[in-house]
Amino acid sequence: MSFFKSKAFLYVPLFLILILIAFFTIQIIKISTGDVRLSEEERNYLIKKGKIVYGAHTNSPPLRYIDESDMQYKGLVIDYLHALSIELGVNIETRPYKWAEALEQLEYGQTDICDMFESPERSKKYLFTKPIYNLRGVVAVRSDNKDILKPADLDKKLVALEKGDYTNEFFASNFPDSKIIYVDDIKQALDLLSAGKVNAVAGDEPVVLYFINKLGLNGVVDVLDQPLYEKPVVFGVSRSEAALVPILNKGIDRINEKNMLEKIQQKWFGLSTSIIVRKDASKINRYLIPISVILVLVMAFFGVMNHSLKREVYLRTRDLEISRNHLQTIFDGIEQMMAVVSEDLSIIDANKNFQRFTAKPLDVLKNMKICDAAEVFCKGDCSCCVFKKCIEEPIKNFEVKAGDKIYSISTYHMEDQNLSSKKVLVIIDDITIRRLNEIQVLQANKMMAVGQLAAGVAHEIRNPLGIVRTYSYILRNRLPEEDGLAAKAVGEINRAVDRAERIINNLLNFSRISGDRWEWVDLKNFIGDTLELQESYIKRYKISCKIEDKTAFQYYTCVDGMHHIVMNIVANAVDAMKDKGGSLTIKIEDTDDGFSITFTDTGEGIKKEYMNYIFNPFFTTKQPGKGTGLGLFITYTEIKKMNGEIFVKSEEGIGTEINVKIPAKRRSKNEKGI
Repeated sequence: MSFFKSKAFLYVPLFLILILIAFFTIQIIKISTGDVRLSEEERNYLIKKGKIVYGAHTNSPPLRYIDESDMQYKGLVIDYLHALSIELGVNIETRPYKWAEALEQLEYGQTDICDMFESPERSKKYLFTKPIYNLRGVVAVRSDNKDILKPADLDKKLVALEKGDYTNEFFASNFPDSKIIYVDDIKQALDLLSAGKVNAVAGDEPVVLYFINKLGLNGVVDVLDQPLYEKPVVFGVSRSEAALVPILNKGIDRINEKNMLEKIQQKWFGLSTSIIVRKDASKINRYLIPISVILVLVMAFFGVMNHSLKREVYLRTRDLEISRNHLQTIFDGIEQMMAVVSEDLSIIDANKNFQRFTAKPLDVLKNMKICDAAEVFCKGDCSCCVFKKCIEEPIKNFEVKAGDKIYSISTYHMEDQNLSSKKVLVIIDDITIRRLNEIQVLQANKMMAVGQLAAGVAHEIRNPLGIVRTYSYILRNRLPEEDGLAAKAVGEINRAVDRAERIINNLLNFSRISGDRWEWVDLKNFIGDTLELQESYIKRYKISCKIEDKTAFQYYTCVDGMHHIVMNIVANAVDAMKDKGGSLTIKIEDTDDGFSITFTDTGEGIKKEYMNYIFNPFFTTKQPGKGTGLGLFITYTEIKKMNGEIFVKSEEGIGTEINVKIPAKRRSKNEKGI
């Protein structure tokens, strides 16, 4: 079969026709819309820059606003920026501000772009892109108004305008005699209008209409039929980023080419009429029919491939989104406080625990200095700032004491080959409990050693005391009855031996105390034995001690915990009275579910400003080396272990009353066994 008789004869011209169609389509599109491909220099510029920062008003719905339901920045312009981000292949970060602040941030190069009206005054501060959409300025008045029927009637009237908005310049040029009240957003302006405090409000049409509906002002406030102006909206660009203007223009052309703004507009306004400003619309219209025919043919030829590509892009985008969400969940779920900071210590990102620690949401933390956000770590001397040092080199397990907490700070440099600036991951861990546990273990070991030493000393002393008691008995039996002085001396020896025997028994009881040991306790005897160990210390400072026992029961309680409670509270009371002496009264009473012990001293008392901190670990008003600040913390901890409560009343210069209530099983004092 010859070539001309084969089916290939039909395919070759069809293939050539499709190639010609594609070639002419590309040429026509280039003529009508311009070449939208980025140059190598432009791509390198975007890679080096890393991201484009957009800053605009925080409350201009539906153009741009913070959604109160999820605190996300949304709106028609935000959707437009997402589309622009995809077309240019660069991340566009959005930052909400008050309008005047947004313009100031753009002027000083803190942000890169902001959508606005072009004006002679603004052209002194910013560069401008091609138009992106049209917007009208309108006037809102009260429905019962009869003085303002058209914009020309605004002269010499009291008008509310959003500070920094284009209406400020418009009124200055067109209505110089009007009296202006500047507000932060249109909502505030409409509140003033509905209250009759201004004659009119001027602003962007969609924003004004949105707030009239949202505030329920239909029938109260009307919009004049004649607009103030209708102008194209452009992107204002920081003058320090002049290279960004042609890049943005190419992205705008691509979005216009795809009619993406109409779809975004339909989502937010429910309209299908385009608001795109096309300076080259007439040129496009001349090619509209041939382009449509050619596009249909091309789309038929590449339809399957295009569908497959879109599907692949969708799947990859979804996987990236899922991966990012997983990473964010892990980041937020880490119990340590974590923040990513830039080279100038500005916070880029922070997890939930860091936000809770600083009591600030992420949108407030972003671009705030970490030393300002976590100001508890700031010592006022920037040369010693731990965060500043971490920029030069990472730090590991650097411990910082802040208030009544101990924190461990570690930092890690984050490498990114596309960015010239440094990023640092800061991890802050609260290790207070860990340090307290270490101290308590050490204290427990010390107490065990002291207990063993006390037991050994007690046994060693008991032997000679037995000898003294034996020979005292022999002497007493051999003394003449008429020798009264000698009999009195022997009696004093026996009493001293009895006292030493009691102290030895207390030491032995102390040495046997275990943190897990619960026993039936006669509270009066238990407290008396504990006080006897401190008797010399109490008498040295001329302090009288009295126990008032109003109980009728023994109680089943933790001996070690009760020992800590009584010892620490008595020690604090003695310290409060050692300068002038005084009295300590310990009252023991039965309660419905346990017992109550009240310690009342006549010491110097506690200052009011200290009352909220007395149970905090490491809090002490004593001089360095005189106290650890753990006494009342351990007391509080032991009481809570036994499901008890502690109450403190104190008056400076008069004294302190501490009441401890602990639930416990009880039995009669005459009953034996558990």
